[in-house]
Amino acid sequence: MDNKMNNTLSQSATLVRFTAKHPSGVKVDRYLRDRLAVDVKTGDARLLNVSKNIFGVNANKYFRRIQNNFRNNYYYPLTVAWDDNTTDYDGKVVTGYRLCPNTNLERLQDAMDKAKTDYFKEVKNFLKQYPKIVEQSKRELGQAFDEDDFPHVDDLEAKFKFDFELSLVPSFGGSDIRINVSEKMQQRIERDAVKRANKNVKNIFKLTVGALVEQVDHIVDKLESYDPKNKQKGGFFKDSSFDKLRQAVDVLPAINSDILGNDKDVTDAHQKLCGVLAQVNSIDSLRDETELGEGKRKQVADELADSIGSLKGSFLDKAFGGDK
Repeated sequence: MDNKMNNTLSQSATLVRFTAKHPSGVKVDRYLRDRLAVDVKTGDARLLNVSKNIFGVNANKYFRRIQNNFRNNYYYPLTVAWDDNTTDYDGKVVTGYRLCPNTNLERLQDAMDKAKTDYFKEVKNFLKQYPKIVEQSKRELGQAFDEDDFPHVDDLEAKFKFDFELSLVPSFGGSDIRINVSEKMQQRIERDAVKRANKNVKNIFKLTVGALVEQVDHIVDKLESYDPKNKQKGGFFKDSSFDKLRQAVDVLPAINSDILGNDKDVTDAHQKLCGVLAQVNSIDSLRDETELGEGKRKQVADELADSIGSLKGSFLDKAFGGDK
């Protein structure tokens, strides 16, 4: 990938980062740990770990549900990995950026806005119920209850986070390196930055195309080995396998046009996959035990395998080939 391609990428895609957190309510109880060590005759209490959930067993499930729904149905499908996670000076993990094709950006932002609204509705309800949660915890924890475990409601509110950060993809070339160093060092910085971006784009191809190939191969294998009379032996396949494939195929054009530069093999594979999936109106038709069902399974398996043939041929070179 040269400077021109990188600068094109800086115009066609945006870096995004989603972070969410909520208090777990899990507290380590050293007093209970020490008591347990005595009861079970443990020589060193530090070998044991005793914790308690001060907010109740299912207090966080609504927060997790909203977070997971946004991540799994929008954030991950509409973006591709760009930067790895890092750690800050305190050793805490900092979520890396992902790359979003600008074609998908408004759709992703709309989903984020709705998820954030839903999330903080749950936060508001949780804080409203907080005094009751404390009283219930006091009753249920018994002697394990410790009032010091419970933060003030204002401090607790600050522990909830649901953020979506946007950033520009850096472009490189001469005047875009705005630091006071020698021309030789400027060229070195630019060269390393382009090399790193090139590696990221190769990784995008590897993750996007590699995952698609794996999905198709998995379905083909299940269709070919399907035995309606012996589902325990093999051949059992789920509707969700096709749902996930449809989702991957749906977002592929945006990734291809905005990030991969309209790769011909990806375009051809997308067109063929759309044609095959259009024929599968009902997954149950592929489970038909008659000869008609067997023929349908073979047809779909053969066409799915053919649809990614060109991708398999070019995948290793594009995903692992040397920098250009």
